[in-house]
Amino acid sequence: MYFAVKQREDNRQIVEDIREFFQFVGKLYLNKASEPTKNSGNTREAVYYRVTKAEELKVILDHFDKFPLQSVKKFEAYKVWREMVLHKIENYRRVDYNKLSLLAQRLSKLNLQSRAFKVHTR
Repeated sequence: MYFAVKQREDNRQIVEDIREFFQFVGKLYLNKASEPTKNSGNTREAVYYRVTKAEELKVILDHFDKFPLQSVKKFEAYKVWREMVLHKIENYRRVDYNKLSLLAQRLSKLNLQSRAFKVHTR
């Protein structure tokens, strides 16, 4: 589980401000520009902010618990994602991957068009 924000390189300051807002948890990465492929067009350089550590994800959860997303669909997706993160935090060494898989399927059904909610298989 992770939280991520990606913006073009020319919007780097926005991503840095978001990281600062979240108390500097997570890391910033640079995505290099790439040529078009069969499935996508040109990609420009981008800055990618990602939070993956369980303890750091609590900062993200705290924020969205205090300030819920306004879109019904996004809020429903957040609740499922939140359940996944909490399960991972509370069961660090004995994660039930079947439970996570079921939650991932629920999340995927909430937005079938988005790659962000795509169910990845092992």
